Amino acid sequence: MGKKGKSKVFVESKDVAVDLAKSVADIEEQKSRAKVEAHHSKASAHASSSSEQKQKQKSSSKTRLERAKAAVAAQAARAKREKAKLRKKARTSTAGDGDAPKSQTTSGEKQQSNSGGVTKKRVTFG
Repeated sequence: MGKKGKSKVFVESKDVAVDLAKSVADIEEQKSRAKVEAHHSKASAHASSSSEQKQKQKSSSKTRLERAKAAVAAQAARAKREKAKLRKKARTSTAGDGDAPKSQTTSGEKQQSNSGGVTKKRVTFG
């Protein structure tokens, strides 16, 4: 019922077909290696320059942070010295009166200073 005849022959010699396949595979391999090498060289050049830029940015941001911390610490030290001067001034002015009773304050009470002008408010939660 089916036709019986010769099968189609595309390549007469199998060795020629294998050689052709090998040469095509070698050419494709060379192309892909060239692409990979080009990609790696661009990526490594870009990565090294970007890492250097990141290090520069980090160092500059770190220095800015350190400067800001130093400024805050200096301001806190200055405020502490001012408070100490005010306390000393308040003690000497009270001790200089002689007959007048000394005002005693506890840590929870407000401490008023004439030169400061700023009063602290006590806040309670609950």
